[in-house]
Amino acid sequence: MKPMFKTLLLSLPLVACGGSGGSSKAPVSQEPNTDYSKLSQAKIEPGPLRQASANELSELIKNGLRVSLRENQSYGMMIREAAVINTTADTNKTGGNFSTTNVQVAGVDEADVVKYDGRYVYLATPVEFTETGAKASLRIFATNPTTASASHVTDIALDTEQWGDVGELYLVDGGQGTTGLATVRRSWDFIAFTDKVVNDVSSDGKPLAVDEADKARSAMIWPYQMDNGVEITLYDVRSPATPAKTWSLSIDGDLLGTRKIGNTLYVISSFVPGIPTLDYAAETKEAKIANEQLIAQTQVEKLLPEYSINGGSPQTLTGANGCMVPASTEKSDGSLTLINITAINLASQQLLESVCVNGNVEGIYSSTNNLYLGGSDYSKWDNWQSYTVLHQFALNSSGVDYAATGSVEGVLGWNSPSFRMDEHNNLLRIITTNYGETGEPEHQLSVLQKVSGRSELAVVAQLPNKNRPEAIGKPREDIFGVRFNGDKAYVVTFERKDPFYVLDLANPTDPKIAGQLEIPGFSTYLHPVGDNYVFALGNETNSDGFATYLKASLYDIRDPARPVEVSKHLLGSAYSWSSALYDHRALSFLQASSDQLRITFPVSLYEEVKFPEYTSSRWVNESLYQFEINGLSNGKVSLDLVNNLVGENNLEQEYPLWGWNDRGLLHNDAVFYVHGPKVIGAPWYPPQK
Repeated sequence: MKPMFKTLLLSLPLVACGGSGGSSKAPVSQEPNTDYSKLSQAKIEPGPLRQASANELSELIKNGLRVSLRENQSYGMMIREAAVINTTADTNKTGGNFSTTNVQVAGVDEADVVKYDGRYVYLATPVEFTETGAKASLRIFATNPTTASASHVTDIALDTEQWGDVGELYLVDGGQGTTGLATVRRSWDFIAFTDKVVNDVSSDGKPLAVDEADKARSAMIWPYQMDNGVEITLYDVRSPATPAKTWSLSIDGDLLGTRKIGNTLYVISSFVPGIPTLDYAAETKEAKIANEQLIAQTQVEKLLPEYSINGGSPQTLTGANGCMVPASTEKSDGSLTLINITAINLASQQLLESVCVNGNVEGIYSSTNNLYLGGSDYSKWDNWQSYTVLHQFALNSSGVDYAATGSVEGVLGWNSPSFRMDEHNNLLRIITTNYGETGEPEHQLSVLQKVSGRSELAVVAQLPNKNRPEAIGKPREDIFGVRFNGDKAYVVTFERKDPFYVLDLANPTDPKIAGQLEIPGFSTYLHPVGDNYVFALGNETNSDGFATYLKASLYDIRDPARPVEVSKHLLGSAYSWSSALYDHRALSFLQASSDQLRITFPVSLYEEVKFPEYTSSRWVNESLYQFEINGLSNGKVSLDLVNNLVGENNLEQEYPLWGWNDRGLLHNDAVFYVHGPKVIGAPWYPPQK
């Protein structure tokens, strides 16, 4: 099957060269126009998209290069404008009696450095730098939940000459179990340099006297970022002891995030077009003309991302024709960031389709039916005019189709923006924040619905509103945690205390605050436990708002108007840390029975060390904490600490060697602690001493 491609150029850094217009016959020796002052960098724009011709797409991209020259900003430096926080999670639906990756939406898998299929653990080790070079591998372990033990099966050495370590793993299901392992890697971030040197000279051409700081600046060389890449590789693991590489796909650009539904992988990547020989330090008329000639002579196909399969000949990922741009796009607009959504069938090893979007992406949210990209405009945050644009893409068996665009007031915010979006009953719910001149936040819930027959997501309700004016959060409180769960949403705001809000969304046209609870501390991760309880992980704080402990707690929301904290556990000290605070994949959940839910998360435990004049900290251990929520069937619930498995401690060394990618895997009455390159097995309940 020949892949199909679509290109959507959505509003974000875009620009076009101001034409002279009017005359149909150009002067014979017309000098190239190097005055880019009338060009403008496109903003995020609300409103639907329209088709663009290949010529229009070419001008939009090339004018982005012109603006970058005007601003002395190399295209490699601009790529970070499209950075995305890849976060997501929900009540984990496990297959059988073992835990899988903690995800936001049931049926939408998310990548992790560890995957488990109930028989084998697949582990991506971090890169180790040795005297012989960088080394990285995939490790496979066999588990025995009856004996609570794990044994090493084999390693797969990875090429680290161009590609970095594996940051993302997925399993491929052949219908009767795992048949393949998919890895997703970024290329190393290489920086190339031109030999251009900037000299300060006077009007007579003689060097100016400069101080040491200016000397360093005058010797500056102009960097640009070389092409990044994303590599997807498939391994046949039907015989885990002898895995074999079967297929690979490389895509130009930087990896922003992935999702998998069934065996279809959706890769979201960012590509910044560029011409490596452009002189970003051009000061003379001749140098500027040379730059313009380079831009004008470059074919648009050379400015688009490419892909290759199994190291074969590169092919264009997105075509120049059929591109979509915001309806408000002007000829003087331009952009340099292309966001691609590429659909890949892992089972049949096919690239199905690629859609290209130009825009600022801060949040990726996916239901089983639609993928949403959210981008916020912060340029007008000080006068209450900031807004967020949302693009909806329908997911189907052949790939991805653009569906609609909507916008809401406010921005997605710094903390887990993906958690601020949720689709339920064909409605998109989103929580954004406005910042006024004083920087004081105001939070808003918006409910959007696609307009029938139109490419528009319309706002059907907001909270607060004139009928329900109560604010979400007290004055100066920012949002630290959000979680949607069917007809409810839970929001944690914080400045000195932790208001825990319960929002009632049962009537989508009339959302309301059902209840709230104020307690010390704040939670960054919220996990619904059925409809009646919420597990939370965060920090306990003192009266000044400073963290004092890690905190695991359980809320009873059976009466939404009066939520209650029924259990809490304080761990370590103010210096203790858990990667699960900001990475939901570090938590694992297993419904052991109708009465019990088991939970694990890693902790870097520190203790306070007091000295006469100051207080310091000392590392204690890296461990996996085990909790249970009991009493779910009779309503007498409690959050109980069971044990903590230690991976490293200060009796062995002064500082930890591993810990940032620790995971817990639960299987029957066994727990497997993935710590660095090893897997530690143990019974769920420790033997009685």
